Parts: sequence; structure tokens; C-alpha cells
Amino acid sequence: MISRTFIGLDVRANELRAVALRRKGRGTLLQGARVVAPRDGILAISGREANILDRRRFIETVHDLLDPLAGREERIALSLPDGTGRILLTEVETTFKTQAEGVEILKWHLKKSLPADPREVQLDYQVLDKNDSGRYRVVVSVMVQKILHQYEEAFLEAGYAPAVVDFYSMNLHNFYRPRLDLGTDYILVGVEGEVLSLQVVQGRILTFSRVADVPLDPARVFYEINRSLVGLRGSQPGLRRIAVFLHSDWDDPLPLKDAVASAFDCEVVLLDPHLERLAASPLDFSSSRARALLAAVGAAERMM
Repeated sequence: MISRTFIGLDVRANELRAVALRRKGRGTLLQGARVVAPRDGILAISGREANILDRRRFIETVHDLLDPLAGREERIALSLPDGTGRILLTEVETTFKTQAEGVEILKWHLKKSLPADPREVQLDYQVLDKNDSGRYRVVVSVMVQKILHQYEEAFLEAGYAPAVVDFYSMNLHNFYRPRLDLGTDYILVGVEGEVLSLQVVQGRILTFSRVADVPLDPARVFYEINRSLVGLRGSQPGLRRIAVFLHSDWDDPLPLKDAVASAFDCEVVLLDPHLERLAASPLDFSSSRARALLAAVGAAERMM
């Protein structure tokens, strides 16, 4: 029996990153990985306007990236930049009778936070838990429909069907969560290139999520984290006692680690994913470049 291949593709502003995974017992085998940088004028990340500026050349780039990895596999898990949409956390008083009812109620409940008219927004959600006050906590993902459809249609024209679509920050978390003993309460800070992601988990439940663009400067990362913490420390006073983990693809992450430690005023654990341990053969990537593949791996594992 031929083992199935699971393709994960992480779309970034400056490059497309893809991995091919297979099952190995109860674990994952990294069969291959590729990174391709689109030429200028092909892709522009936006949460309101079309992202693919040159459809023909985008499809050519997809073929260049995926064809050597996918074989006959057509299904892919697609990881999109957080800047193409939004992740929102909210609370509701009751659960929903159906998925469709939940979508409509949440669109009305969150209408001031949506990136467009509710009728033009694609919304998905997951009920996380019921808190002490009896309200239900919900994580919500939203995108302008025309942006999502543009990606889906371009990949379908290239011969690939997005079976799972989610944001980078969620897929990065999906990679680390089953592999590391992060505990029940933790903060995951991700800094890849010029993108900062910040996720707070308490009682294994996501309680805060923010993504921001930052320059390649530890001082600016420190500033952006402090901006997030100003309001957060008031609403979540136990934050100072939570473990902080840092993921980064920077060549030298130590100054960044110091900046994050200063922002949280605590020790920070710099994560090493040891991606080479999953690989079927030696990776043709530096350690920092290999760390940039994790969201693609986390996306592909959503299909396994």
C-alpha cells in the first residue's frame, strides 16, 4: 500500500514554503520541503483587497513549488498570513443549534470588528469552553470572501484543492503544541522575518492572540510586545507567572530573546524544533531556514 502524502503550504509576503509529510507510526515523516520566492508584482498581502496581482505567474510559481513534492496528491493544507484576515476571541451566552446559526449570530455580534460588510465576510469558529460566569468562549476566524476565493480558485486552476485553510499563527501553534510540554498556561511568541505573533494560553485555552508587522530590530519587538501587554496585564493579572516560549527564524535570535525577556520581565525559553529529526533525509536548509517551515508542517498535520 502506497503511503499518502500530506502537503502543507505556507504563504508569506516574500515567499511560499511547502512541505510533504507522510505518516510514520504515530508520528510524522518529513519527506521533502521547498521554498520559492515569487517575483515582484505577483503577490501583495492585504486583509481588504485582492492578494494575487498576477494570477498566471502565481500559478506558475505554485507549480514550481508543489509539483516536485506532491506527486499525484491534489489536496493541500493552506496556511495564509494573518494579515489576510483576523482572529477574534469573544464570549456568547449560549451555544448554537447549528453551525450556520453560529455564523450568523457571530457576524452580528462582531460586526464592528469585521473587515467588511458581514455579507462579504467568510467566518469560521470554534467553541473553546464554558467559563466560570457560564458564558462560552469562542475563537473566530474571519476573511473577506473575495480574498479567500481568489486563493482557492488560483490553487484549483493549478490543480491543487485547499482542504484546510487557516492562518500562520494557528499553524505555528499547531506544530509546537503536541511536541513540547508547554504546560496548561503559557505564552508563545513567534518572530519570523518581520512578523510578530503573540498567543496567550491559560488552562489550555487561547485567551489572547495578536499579530503585527515589525522591523528586524529587537527593540521594535520589545515595543510591540509592551503595547500588547498594557491592556492585557489588567485583564489577566496572572500573566507574570506564565512561562514564555520564543520561536524565531532569525539567524541570531539571542538579542531577540533578551528583548522578549525584558518585555515580560522573566526568563524566556528559546524553542528548537529539531526539524531534522522528522526528515527522511538531510535537509538542504540552514537551521534558521528550517525553522521557517514549521507553519507549513503544522498545516499539513491538520489533514493527518
